[in-house]
Amino acid sequence: MFLALAAHAQPQAPARDAPPPTGTSAIRGRVLAAAGDRPLAKAEVRATSGALRVNKAALTDANGRYEITELPAGRYTVSVSKPNYVRASYGQRRPLGPGTPIDVAAGQIVAQINVTLQRTAAIAGRIVDELGDAATGVQVAALRQMFVNGERRLQNAGPPIMTNDLGEYRLYALMPGQYFVAATLRSSTFGADGKESTAYAPTFYPGTGNPAEAQRVAVAAGETVTGINLTLLPVAPSRISGIVLDSRGQPMGGAFVNVLHRLGMSPMGGAGGTQARPDGTFTIGGLPPGEYTLRASLMGGQEEFAAADVTIAGGDVSDLQLVVAKPSVVRGRVVFEKSSAKPPAASALRVSILHPTVSPMSSMAGMATPKDDGTFEARTGAGHTVIRAGVFGTGDWRLARVLTADGADVIDAGLDVPANGAVEGIVIQLTSLHNELTGTVVDAAGAKIRDCVIVVFAQDPQRWTASTRFFGVSRPDVDSVFHMRLPAGAYLAAAFDDPDTMGQYNAPEILQQLREHAVAFTIDQTEKKAIELPLGASPVY
Repeated sequence: MFLALAAHAQPQAPARDAPPPTGTSAIRGRVLAAAGDRPLAKAEVRATSGALRVNKAALTDANGRYEITELPAGRYTVSVSKPNYVRASYGQRRPLGPGTPIDVAAGQIVAQINVTLQRTAAIAGRIVDELGDAATGVQVAALRQMFVNGERRLQNAGPPIMTNDLGEYRLYALMPGQYFVAATLRSSTFGADGKESTAYAPTFYPGTGNPAEAQRVAVAAGETVTGINLTLLPVAPSRISGIVLDSRGQPMGGAFVNVLHRLGMSPMGGAGGTQARPDGTFTIGGLPPGEYTLRASLMGGQEEFAAADVTIAGGDVSDLQLVVAKPSVVRGRVVFEKSSAKPPAASALRVSILHPTVSPMSSMAGMATPKDDGTFEARTGAGHTVIRAGVFGTGDWRLARVLTADGADVIDAGLDVPANGAVEGIVIQLTSLHNELTGTVVDAAGAKIRDCVIVVFAQDPQRWTASTRFFGVSRPDVDSVFHMRLPAGAYLAAAFDDPDTMGQYNAPEILQQLREHAVAFTIDQTEKKAIELPLGASPVY
């Protein structure tokens, strides 16, 4: 039996909302720079204890010293961060690795908890054109390989920079890892005709226009890799022309049309833009071959816009129609399973309407906070969607079902939202029932491993989708134990060492590799299960 949110009910705040405890203990130490052992001032030092819900911080003084006081007895990790330095934890064995936990007794002052910080990395080089002349104003970016909707894509690892008057660039504040370097020179003729005779394709190190042929540049903490030079690739430019129409099919003069490189969820940058003529027509020139997203809207228009994904493979793209659509609406209510757990306040709920199979730049996701009676209305773009709901501040409730007006459960299959239309009668059911999966990871000698990644995924490959609920990633805690909650089902679990903290594992080609050394298990809705995993090989991506 499920009960709707009561309008008058003010549920008791969850325990985690209570103020953190205080105590009589302290942790003190010093923060130094790895180069020269000089003290680092204004570094943020943070002592955290997940079990105690304590997270306290202090800044180092001019001598690099710090002290964190009023700590209750317990087990803590100490981490340090400072701009242009690699964040570090006390006792870590490698950059960005987990630290060594510190046991603190009541009234104890634990001293000499010292941490050394290494500088972040940098990549530097020079960009020239096909004639060998310095290319000024070229946008250069460090990219990481990600999986977006199960597809391999490149995404910015930080803000792009521009080359100087000598064509030189320096990408700085990079965490240790491997990066792709890409250079893009924007055309100077985005306007009406764009009859530029030469354009430049996005160029990837060591000098290719094909991202699949790009080479990674590895950087260690404190290292500056130089000589990463590129020669821009000249190509015949193309033009995109068309018309912008409003939701009634009438020309939308004055609309702004922007073109974005589509290299991932975050574009490398805008490739150009223009304003539609009074008759709604537009032309954008000087575009090299590539994948783009066009977006059209009036100034300040956030909800009503037109978008289209366009591929230029040589030649012009003409007669493109961008039809501005009003957002569609999804309406429904959130209900809670009757249980001993009290429902949270409606203000703590969030309903999300996601579009997992389209370009993030050409879709409009929806989000809503339900009213006190549990009803919600979310504006979103048309297309196939999945609906998710969550609660801030407590892990007591999770999504159980998403029911349509006719009673069908579409929690995993999703549903289609019509253009300029509405979906009514959605019922989102939340339950307080959950399972508990815990486990440890051991090496070949049987010793517990803390510095590793655990990926849990469905045994059924049909569930290896971008929006799947049957997937989880965890790392062991200070006691070398990992924790996870999952929908009831049959799973595979794999553990491996992965120093790349930006790894993305929810992709079929990665899961296919992991299943070769994964451990199979099943778990029911309310079952408590403990498993032991061997440390296996890292996936290649």
